[in-house]
Amino acid sequence: MLDPTLRDLELARLAETASRLLLNAPDAATLSAMERAAGGALDLAQSRQDFYDHLCIVQSGCFVPPVAHVLRQARQTEAYWHFGTPRYDGGDALASWYDAAGFEPSELPADPILAGANRPLDHVGVLLAFLAALLDAAHDDNADRTLIGEFLGEHIEPWADTFVQLLSCSTSPYIALLGSMLGDLFAAVRETFPPIAPPAQAWRPDCGEMTRTGSLRRWPPRSGCVVDGGSGRPKEGPP
Repeated sequence: MLDPTLRDLELARLAETASRLLLNAPDAATLSAMERAAGGALDLAQSRQDFYDHLCIVQSGCFVPPVAHVLRQARQTEAYWHFGTPRYDGGDALASWYDAAGFEPSELPADPILAGANRPLDHVGVLLAFLAALLDAAHDDNADRTLIGEFLGEHIEPWADTFVQLLSCSTSPYIALLGSMLGDLFAAVRETFPPIAPPAQAWRPDCGEMTRTGSLRRWPPRSGCVVDGGSGRPKEGPP
């Protein structure tokens, strides 16, 4: 049986990898590794274009908003998905989690197009990077399992299956593979850390603070594919 600490570190590396893929266009090395996992070839130029079209540029016509506050309210009617407008402050509820853990989202490596207002605190790539940090610091005890379960239940579980479905049904081989990888990641994390749904009443859960030894401890919070727009296919990268 895999040692619990090694298991958590393995999940952390998977979450970290998924974070990088959602925040950066693929390069040749990334695509080569994904091809080995997929058992088939992926075109680099097209995969990079698909990254921008699906995950960065709202007017592309196939944009899937990779932000939790939009995904959790996504609605499907017949063959169409409807999304709200992403807000820069849409993920501000995560500030207490990030501050308590000493996690700084602005330090994450990311494509320039995902800087500033284009990357709220609940961007999926940021959420997965923070999940990786929690998993790295976790020990095999009930307190850490509860902390991670609360984070999953409040900030991952409400949108995870929707996002996986939207990416997996893409006609882009690269985006569909990314969706499949995320589905496998979420399934593995759920099996190890069952998500804990927050109570119906409004409240903020206790956050975890990383101690000098890198462990987690309890911490009271400080405080409380149809898109409107153009139909043209934009050029790769920022305008």
